[in-house]
Amino acid sequence: MTEVFAALADRGPAAAAADDAAPPARSFWRAHTAGWIFIALFGLASRMATFNDLALALTITLIVDPIGFGLTALAHKTILARPLHRPAVIVGLVVLCSILGGLLQMAIVNVVKDGLFAGLDRGSMARADAIPVIYYTAVFLGWSLAYFWIRADVEARSERARRSEAQAAAIRAELQRLRLQLDPHFLFNALNTVAVEIPDNPEAALEMTHRIAAYLRYSLDPQTRPVCPLSEEIEAVRAYVRIQELRFEDRLRCVVEMDPRASAVPVPHLIVQGLVENAVKHGLRTCIGPLEIRIAARRLDDDAVAIEVTNPGRLVPRTDDRPAVGLANTRRRLELHYPGRHELTLIQEGETVVARLVLKGTACFA
Repeated sequence: MTEVFAALADRGPAAAAADDAAPPARSFWRAHTAGWIFIALFGLASRMATFNDLALALTITLIVDPIGFGLTALAHKTILARPLHRPAVIVGLVVLCSILGGLLQMAIVNVVKDGLFAGLDRGSMARADAIPVIYYTAVFLGWSLAYFWIRADVEARSERARRSEAQAAAIRAELQRLRLQLDPHFLFNALNTVAVEIPDNPEAALEMTHRIAAYLRYSLDPQTRPVCPLSEEIEAVRAYVRIQELRFEDRLRCVVEMDPRASAVPVPHLIVQGLVENAVKHGLRTCIGPLEIRIAARRLDDDAVAIEVTNPGRLVPRTDDRPAVGLANTRRRLELHYPGRHELTLIQEGETVVARLVLKGTACFA
């Protein structure tokens, strides 16, 4: 019986979202009907063993068990479905109703035996009134126990689903805040660059403006697409780097090496932006001579992609305890999108600073 009622309890977040199509009441009636079919079959076999009379066993089953079905359905409607503000009262009512139900079923069984099968010798066991009372009281108590257990499990699952959805909504809000934090950070720097170039180099300022417009078009995509192909992310990075190339002229260039197998891999918007911006900012500060930013993306296997951003220069530790805004933002977004499934390292290799990013699997909240 408990296994039958488990169908009612097996409702995860996806099933909870489909409640409009399949209300909980419908699940209850399916489980309730299946449970009583099992009880009726078990009761039929028990009565056959007790009475050794198929006609009597079948008659009692067809009369008594439907009444039990109705009694438990009535209990569900009137007592069990109510909020458990006073559990002791509910438990007392359940026990009392189970005993009364057992007595009623006993009386019905006796009427059937004495009225329809009065001439049959059924032995002392069949005549003992205590047997049907104990049996049906146990059935009702067992049904009630299963009902409360399944109800508690369903409520616990629903609460976990609601809590999970609330946590997911909070994470989505944080991801949106982190993304919005990146946009003003980039645009502030880019517009300052345009303002510097307008008096002396209006053509470069015009191209910068076009590049900023292209970046803005890309940054609006997360409203409808939380992720994008890696190739689009790299193109947005190119727009940023091109603005810096125009500003610093011969001091800066960017080289991109894209594995064709990695170009279509979906990644969160602006997940590479912070690494490249960090390389440009700190590379220009520590590199003597031209700064070449190299971006390499390759597919490791069917489930992982690796992205490297390298620049000549020195990895200089910060003098304060606060991490760079862009890098801290990227780390947090990675924790949310790829929990336990990402690697981000920033190391010195000879005269080169290397930022390595490995993404495994599909981004969460995609």
